[in-house]
Amino acid sequence: MTNDPRPLMTVDMDGVFCEPPFGRNLGIHRTFYSPTAAPPPARLYPHWLTASLDHLRFDFRRPMPGARDALLRLATVRRLVVVTGRRTRPNWWFRHHRFEGLFEAVYVNQSSLGSAHFKQAILRRLQPAEHVEDDGRTAQLLAQTGDTVIYLCDWPRNRGLPLDPRIVRVAGLVELADRLAP
Repeated sequence: MTNDPRPLMTVDMDGVFCEPPFGRNLGIHRTFYSPTAAPPPARLYPHWLTASLDHLRFDFRRPMPGARDALLRLATVRRLVVVTGRRTRPNWWFRHHRFEGLFEAVYVNQSSLGSAHFKQAILRRLQPAEHVEDDGRTAQLLAQTGDTVIYLCDWPRNRGLPLDPRIVRVAGLVELADRLAP
């Protein structure tokens, strides 16, 4: 338990502060999970293969424009924790792009759950005031099954979805920092 008065905000990584390849976020889903159904099983691969694929998929991505400064501003008013569907720790990426030390914890998906249900389980445990997400399907599941305020970063594949009205759309972290931080 911390005596820090700042509310806890969890932040997804890819599509929120880490840019997708070629600026196109193809990992966004346009279908939803039933909030009452059991989570589907995740496809699990040997750890050595997962680690190799994660490095190939993620290490060469750049930070989103203005993301580091936006996170620094948000850290003045929120305790920041990363909750990512990645299956390996992004330590190299954090060091390489100077994001080290911005977060009080980093949760990577080392469970048998898919990304959305992993995030749901972590948010249930942490009980953050807010979560920042890029995937409409994950945002919808989190909004329907918890009390956390969900900020959804705007991507073309998120537009036109019948999202829960409790989901707050933002252009990205810079706009969110403009709203919440000095």
